[in-house]
Amino acid sequence: MDSIMFENSVKRNSKRLYLIALTFTKNHYDSEDIVQNVFLKLWKYNKEFESSEHIDNWLTAVCVNESKNCIKSYFRKNTTDLESINELYSFDSQNDIDLFSAVMKLPKNERTVIHLFYYEDLSIKQIAELLGTKESLVGTRLFRGRKSLKNILGDEWINE
Repeated sequence: MDSIMFENSVKRNSKRLYLIALTFTKNHYDSEDIVQNVFLKLWKYNKEFESSEHIDNWLTAVCVNESKNCIKSYFRKNTTDLESINELYSFDSQNDIDLFSAVMKLPKNERTVIHLFYYEDLSIKQIAELLGTKESLVGTRLFRGRKSLKNILGDEWINE
């Protein structure tokens, strides 16, 4: 991979991959490490990509796998520290902050599918493939996640 294509991929995907990792780890530092590992793997990858979209999809899959590996580690299982998201990213509105905070309060499995479905625009089939699970399970987790979000956010969010 040439350096220009690599730089463009980093610029285009850094924030997005960080947020994916954050939904798994709920930890700023682990998420940064994961993103760094993902881009290191991209740099070392010796095969050609068909398009920018192919690179983006590959990076998403690698990020999900790196995140899953991170949360399996002994050290990670014994630390759960979520930095203030308001300091990490600037959101467009208070509603965006409230919504992201609510998503981060969901159980890991629901939080992950909600993020991949809504923030990454992945289909249920794509999410199932990334997570190595059945589509029906992804659908169930989406349903439960939406229900939990409605409970967390209250009535004013039902129509949004």
